[in-house]
Amino acid sequence: MVDVKVIFFSILTDITEIEELIFPMDIDSNIRNLLEQLTLKFGKKFEEMIFKDSTDLSKYVLITVNGKDIRTLKGLSTTLNQNDEIFFVPAIAGG
Repeated sequence: MVDVKVIFFSILTDITEIEELIFPMDIDSNIRNLLEQLTLKFGKKFEEMIFKDSTDLSKYVLITVNGKDIRTLKGLSTTLNQNDEIFFVPAIAGG
C-alpha cells in the first residue's frame, strides 16, 4: 500500500465536505484508480464535477500530482507513489 495526500479546493470542498485526506492506494495504482475510489467515497456530484463523461476528464478541473498537471504526465495512467500530493483545483470564473 502507498498513502497519497488528496487536497480539494473551492467547490470540491463543498462536495466532499473536507479539504484534504490521506488515502491508501494499492502499489502500482494510478490516477484512474484514485478517481474510481474517490467517486465511490464522495458520490455522483463528485463524479459529475471531475468527468465530462464516463471516460474523459472535465476541462474545468485541474488535477496535479506533486505540482505537475497530469495532462503533461501520463494523464489518468499517471502512477501514484508513497507521499504523492494530488490537488484537485476547479476552474474559477467571475467578473
